[in-house]
This record gives sequence, C-alpha cells and structure tokens, in this order.
Amino acid sequence: MNTESAVHGNELAIAAMLQDAIATDLELAPGQRLDWHTSFVELGLDSAAVVAVSGAAGQRLGLEVPPEWLFDHPTIHGLAQFLARKTSPEEDRV
Repeated sequence: MNTESAVHGNELAIAAMLQDAIATDLELAPGQRLDWHTSFVELGLDSAAVVAVSGAAGQRLGLEVPPEWLFDHPTIHGLAQFLARKTSPEEDRV
C-alpha cells in the first residue's frame, strides 16, 4: 500500500471515529450520519462537547488531542485529515 492511500485510509477511519464520538456526545440516533464538512459549532458542539470529543479521540488514537485542535480544524473532515497526518509513521511524512 502506498503512503498516500495509507494516510487516506487512516483519514477515513479517523473521520468515522470522530463521527461516532460526536454522535454519542450529542445523543443522536444510532446510525444517524453527520456531514463531515459541517462545522462542529453548526453540528451543535459546545465547549463541553469539544472537550469530550477531544478526549474520546485521544483515547482511541493513543495520543493527546487538545481541544484547541477542534477549533483549528473545525470539521470532521478537516480534523480527520490533520489527525491522519499526525498519526502516520514518521517516514511517511517525509
């Protein structure tokens, strides 16, 4: 698998994980899909939800995900891209 497709596959998995964490925090119906390009604010995340989602993401990814990253990358898609790059092996980022 080439590096670009590995990061892209990781990005999709991370986006799905973020969607699940947000849906859980917002108490959405099981299977309810979220638009990955809608801002977290528009999805209904308040500051407490941002902290909860960042904690859940960090726990699932095995790294610290500061709440600020959700403000710096304010959509599921944008944050997933960023986190995929952060979690890709060092040699893949060269």
